[in-house]
Amino acid sequence: MLACGQESATFHPPRLANGHPDFEGVWRNGSVVAAFNVEGQAAGDNGPDGPSVIADQPDGKLPYLPAAREQAKDNATHRERDPVGHCHMHGVPRSLVPPFPIVIVQDSDYLALLSETEHSVRIIPLDGRPHLKNYWSWARDSRGRWEGDTLLVDVTGLNGNTWLDQAGNFVDQNEHVLERFTMTAPDAILYEARVDDPTVYSRPWTLRVPLRRQPKGTELIEYDCIEGERDEVHYPGNSKR
Repeated sequence: MLACGQESATFHPPRLANGHPDFEGVWRNGSVVAAFNVEGQAAGDNGPDGPSVIADQPDGKLPYLPAAREQAKDNATHRERDPVGHCHMHGVPRSLVPPFPIVIVQDSDYLALLSETEHSVRIIPLDGRPHLKNYWSWARDSRGRWEGDTLLVDVTGLNGNTWLDQAGNFVDQNEHVLERFTMTAPDAILYEARVDDPTVYSRPWTLRVPLRRQPKGTELIEYDCIEGERDEVHYPGNSKR
């Protein structure tokens, strides 16, 4: 089995009629529980345990600026603030980290990510069009292009409200993400996201997650989350429990 980040020199991905790799299928995080803890260390999205997803920081920690680190610690004390607990979208790159399945649908001009959580949809144009102007959202504005057999997705337009996990790690409206999707085996995609946010972090950092293809017949199930239902009462440490 290939290690995370290792690409087979002999593997040739299946291809669409236009010659680009065919990513279609149902995928999810192969490491199941990977995110960050309250110190910026890679950890589980439901707690402090789990394999590292930070690929390029020697100490395995997010390189917060001092004020931003204090904000992350305050968020950790008030996990009920997590936007996902209020039925908002996971955002980028968090949406690829939890173990919920994602369907990839693809043709020559677009690639779409259909997520089970919040039933969110990201539609990524591949035709070279520019980013939207004066647009901000939870899922942001994505534009894709091919670099050999790797799909590069440039993501801008963050609304400034996104967390990276349930532990309070966060980004703001100045976040810029460059995603890379590379198929390394018939049932494996290496997902990487370089996060640059100069008002939160002292330097860019990279998240790396192995995506695994799910068995044939896997379907997305109903994810019933109603905005305003105040799911934060179920979060650890919430005084309302």
